[in-house]
Amino acid sequence: MGFSLQPGKKLDNWQDELESSVKYVKSRKNILVVGPEKIGKSSFLFSLRDKVSEIKSFVPILFLTDKCIDLASYIRRNLLRVFSAYGTIFGSKPEEFFSLSMIDADRRISELKLGDSAKESLKILLFFEHDDKIDVNDAVKAFFSFPSLVAKETKTTAVVMIDDADKLSEMKSDKVSLSFSPDSFTLDAEENVVLVISSSTNMALDGFEEIVLGPLSLDSTRRFFEEGKMDLGEPAVNTLYNITGGVPFYLNFIGRFISRSGTNDTSSINTLFEDMLSNELHVYFRERIKLLSPKELPILLCMAEHKVNSPSRISKLISYSQTNVRRFLSIMEEKGFVTLKERGVFEIHDPVFRRWLEMQAKA
Repeated sequence: MGFSLQPGKKLDNWQDELESSVKYVKSRKNILVVGPEKIGKSSFLFSLRDKVSEIKSFVPILFLTDKCIDLASYIRRNLLRVFSAYGTIFGSKPEEFFSLSMIDADRRISELKLGDSAKESLKILLFFEHDDKIDVNDAVKAFFSFPSLVAKETKTTAVVMIDDADKLSEMKSDKVSLSFSPDSFTLDAEENVVLVISSSTNMALDGFEEIVLGPLSLDSTRRFFEEGKMDLGEPAVNTLYNITGGVPFYLNFIGRFISRSGTNDTSSINTLFEDMLSNELHVYFRERIKLLSPKELPILLCMAEHKVNSPSRISKLISYSQTNVRRFLSIMEEKGFVTLKERGVFEIHDPVFRRWLEMQAKA
């Protein structure tokens, strides 16, 4: 196993959460997986997908936003995942559907062992990009209902796992964007779909069982590197854990650089981390804070520099009213920059981002 920035690396953590999720799926209960950005929600869904695939008559389908730049690419890439999940229907080379002419597609679709509704939805999904007569909204409806239709025809339960559900609105086309709704996946009273939704924000979804993911423990951090065949001593593991706060994204990120450099003593790791904050991570964070308004950024810088987390203390330091501070903190909570830890107490949950903000505030 190597280190990369791609999702999907299985983590030896959250075993209780994984077991609970499997039980919920078996009971046909919908699940909301919540955790801060970079915590490993995608990896959790990959692990859950493997577990669900072992359950008879349950078919996991994982929808991802990676490499999707708009609504059309999201639908195309994830429709292919539906095809792959139901290979007995769509064949071993489902990507061929996207290169067929309309006449050939009609013939191919007519041969599929699916009902008329599923076939009609498939035609819409294959050609909405090229046929002006097809309304984009109809394509969105067809996309969300298609797993239900296929599951109904095959007498299976489709376990649709939607990663980054809070980012679906970014998938736009012709001023139409994906708008997630659990109702989009259900047909009548059929129990042929279970939804597993991951989000960096706590979406208000009625009837969903909540699974909360947190950072890796020190023991899991140690196993993380052991599984990566990196022989790190205890001081180095402790240093990495303290630096990253056990956030898998950063463990993966810095692990890749350690693997390249071949140095793993505490001093070298600290030097490497400081260098990354000034270079690779600096570029990453500079792009990230573009999501903030000119009124929001000073609040984050104040929190990092002065280590304050209450609206009252922040307002005194930057001359904002407490009302405005609370309002901007709530907005930044929705954007995933802060977390409401308890009543009146917000925190920058990303330890590396917090350290970078502190450096910027003092620069």
